[in-house]
Parts: sequence; C-alpha cells; structure tokens
Amino acid sequence: MPLQITVADDRVAERLGLKFIIENWLPGTIVSLAENLTECKRILSQQQIDIILLDSDILDANSFYLIRSLKENQRSTRILLFSTYDELVYGERYLDAGADGFLQKNENEERIKEALSVILRGEKYVSNRLKEHLLNKRFNLKHQSLSPLNKLTDREMEVCQMLIKGMRVSEIADTLVLHTSTIGTYKSKIYKKLRVKNLVDLLSKFKMHMLSCE
Repeated sequence: MPLQITVADDRVAERLGLKFIIENWLPGTIVSLAENLTECKRILSQQQIDIILLDSDILDANSFYLIRSLKENQRSTRILLFSTYDELVYGERYLDAGADGFLQKNENEERIKEALSVILRGEKYVSNRLKEHLLNKRFNLKHQSLSPLNKLTDREMEVCQMLIKGMRVSEIADTLVLHTSTIGTYKSKIYKKLRVKNLVDLLSKFKMHMLSCE
C-alpha cells in the first residue's frame, strides 16, 4: 500500500508547500490536507494514515491532550509536530504527550526530509539543539538558555496560552471544563513562577521566550 501522509496546517501556502516537497521526494505517496483539527480527525476516521505533519497552532486549548487523542484514533499513526515556538520550551512536552518528532517551522527542506526519514524508520526525531537540552536536563547540567517557561506544568502552560490570547478566567474554565477557582489558582501559580504582576508583563515574557523562530 502507498504511504499515507496528512498535512494539517491552517495556512494554505504551507499545506501546499509541504505536499509538493513530499510528493516530489516520495513519489506515489498519497498526501491529504487538513486546515483544522476537525478535518484532521475526519481523515483519520476514514483512512489509515502513516504520518501526520501537524501544525501546533491548530491545537489551541488542551494541546497536549489533543496529541494523545489523535494517537488514540490510530495508534500506529506517527505525528511530526511543527511549531513557531521554541523547541526548548515545547519540544519535550509534545514528545511526552505522544508526538514522534518536533520540528520548528523555520527549518529548510532537507531538515524536513531528515525528520520524516527518522520517523519512517520508527524512531523519534529531535534536533541536535533539543537533544543537547534533554541530555543537560537528564544529567542535571546547567543550561544558560533554559527558559523560565520550563517551570510551568503542561496545564499551567495551556492556561498561560489562553491568558495571553485575552481569554477571561471564566472562558478558560469553560474550555478546560474546570472550576473558575481552579483556573484562578493556576493563574496565580503562573504569575509567581514567571515573576510577573499582570497580563502585560506575562505577554511580554511569553513572547520573549516563545517566539524565538516565528
């Protein structure tokens, strides 16, 4: 059977660009396109997909849970996550959630092919930069570029993302199906860990440490 790859990205140019790269590099591969998470899930429900090239921007809230839910739909499906965010903040989190690789969106065509080749062999793909970071963390070595955002738990990171998008505590509570007091507690912990006093400070610190490659 031909290799089946789904490109899930909310930007038309990026979807078509990846489709072009894959079809020219791996002739005979069937590439399906999804512009949002709903379409991606629909494709998974209708056909066996070998690899999903997934844009982290379409995950929105509950992003780590959604990775796990996609894997549950087809356990043999492998996920290569693309993101504009710093891999030292998000890479390990998504790998722990079930992603098979993490690639930043500013990477060139050769790096994309390399990541896909690694995943097709059944291995996990991480860049040399992320690999070094994980080794430093594993052996408790100091890393000068360690982001303060790494202090946040996965749930705190999700709440943080929603706060900087301008969502109110009540909206976040509804989205995550949690009590408003619980979200208030998460918010307090985030502010304390990141040493910020208000939303403006939070937004500034988040952009400083997350948008390193946009």
